[in-house]
Amino acid sequence: MVRLFLEPKQFSGESATTLTPDQLHYLRKVLRFRPGDFCVVLDGLGKAWRGVFDGERLALEALQESPGYELPISVKLACAVPKGERWEWLLQKAVELGATEIVPLQTERSVVKPQVEKLTRWQAILREAAEQCERAILPQVLAPMTLADFLAQGVMGKGLICTARGERPSLLSQRTTEPLTVLSGPEGGFSATEIAQAQVAGFQCVSLGQRILRAETAPLVALSWIGAWFEGDGWV
Repeated sequence: MVRLFLEPKQFSGESATTLTPDQLHYLRKVLRFRPGDFCVVLDGLGKAWRGVFDGERLALEALQESPGYELPISVKLACAVPKGERWEWLLQKAVELGATEIVPLQTERSVVKPQVEKLTRWQAILREAAEQCERAILPQVLAPMTLADFLAQGVMGKGLICTARGERPSLLSQRTTEPLTVLSGPEGGFSATEIAQAQVAGFQCVSLGQRILRAETAPLVALSWIGAWFEGDGWV
């Protein structure tokens, strides 16, 4: 069934919604919707309805089935932006694997300086991925920032930084029920100074295994392993 995330301002209580010109075009021209056709309408915060198209808007009805699938904890992924199209691919896959918030970082060894002008495009990628993989909550991508500025905000819940060297426990052993923030570095990894700064800010170093992973691979492995924490709970 088609799923459609709408902005809060588009809802008229819990009975109907308005649609933007782009959304109307998508329903009418791309999906070939006709009056009486229906889809799942989501508010991005976990609530969902059955939306019946009347040609101009969606009339909302109670939805009986589950609105979507979410990890039992919120996961903020803060990672350096890899080169080329790999960043947009990473955004899409991070949504599929359960990230609730994504922060593009600039680090000492970053090859790419993320541009705030791309935020609208990045959020559109997150929206499409969330609709495709049946998320109940719409993940958000934040404005790019330096690692120093990110660390200055402090860490809510548990913080893990993925590092390639040194004595550190496996991320698989760090299951938590707290909100989680995961730091993942650029090509070449975090510098020793950055790792020390993250530790002072409350982050614990963890391993993703013995192999050296690419900048776009490491955060996805981390998210996959976080999902594996909850396999026994029936989530996986």
